[in-house]
Amino acid sequence: SMTPTELRKFILFVTGAPRLPVGGLKNLKPPLTIVRKTPDPTFDVPSKIADALPSVMTCANYLKLPDYTLEETMREKLFLAMMEGQNSFHLS
Repeated sequence: SMTPTELRKFILFVTGAPRLPVGGLKNLKPPLTIVRKTPDPTFDVPSKIADALPSVMTCANYLKLPDYTLEETMREKLFLAMMEGQNSFHLS
């Protein structure tokens, strides 16, 4: 569960918009999609899932979550990405 402030930051992180459209998530176009983020096999050093951050494609409302083993880790990394990723743009 998230506070209203955290929820606003999550919506901004995932969609790039400060709020949902009238009608909420069901009227979000394109719809919110959450998928597993797979490690990139081209890196020389094997990636550590627990250290990986979630990423998004805001134009598609697409959230990519690494396959964390603990919900607590997922929440921690999601909040870190939401806070630190504000106002930045990276190609993935």
